[in-house]
Amino acid sequence: MAILPFYGATHPDLFAIERSAMDRPGKVIDRLDDLLPHGLVADIGAGDGFTAARLTVADRTVLAVEPAAGMIDRSRDLPWIRADAETLPFSDESLDAVYATWAYFFSRGFDPSQGIAEAVRTLRPDGRIVIVDNAGGDEFCALTSHDISADLSYWSTRGFTVEVIETVFEFETLEEADRLLEFYFGAPDPSRRTRFSYRVMLAVADRKTANGSLI
Repeated sequence: MAILPFYGATHPDLFAIERSAMDRPGKVIDRLDDLLPHGLVADIGAGDGFTAARLTVADRTVLAVEPAAGMIDRSRDLPWIRADAETLPFSDESLDAVYATWAYFFSRGFDPSQGIAEAVRTLRPDGRIVIVDNAGGDEFCALTSHDISADLSYWSTRGFTVEVIETVFEFETLEEADRLLEFYFGAPDPSRRTRFSYRVMLAVADRKTANGSLI
């Protein structure tokens, strides 16, 4: 099982701070709720289920797919499936939608094409795929000299419509900001802020357009 190294399984307290702080207003969740259909939806790289729990509503079941056993939070009432994005344990054309949030489909220095192909395989003919990642060009991503944004052109040239949501990465306390930013970047932010502008990419495609990008 292919698992990208990730800190959440060994530092769940920091992961909880991250997921509460990134997109504090919930704009990404709201947009995902608009984009995702009812029916059967898979969250690929679901982490501890933070997003899946918020998107499970009447007539929509979100399957929390997570490869790292240490990430799975059984206290969340979700259908958990331990699997990775490149070998999804679903039949062909069995899902209404697939999405991933800051999880697997990194498009800089990593080839997500096999994961995209697997997602497309599992989608019904009218199914949808949504990828969420950093858009860059904001105060949060500027905290490091490394480019931690998605390559937006990667998605737009592969049949995806790309939109950017302007939101904030906001911590409840300076202590939380210091802990997570030092862990992320090696040092706390010298400006001693708890709020940073943050731009998030949503790349959206239906089965036909995403499949066409793989031919």
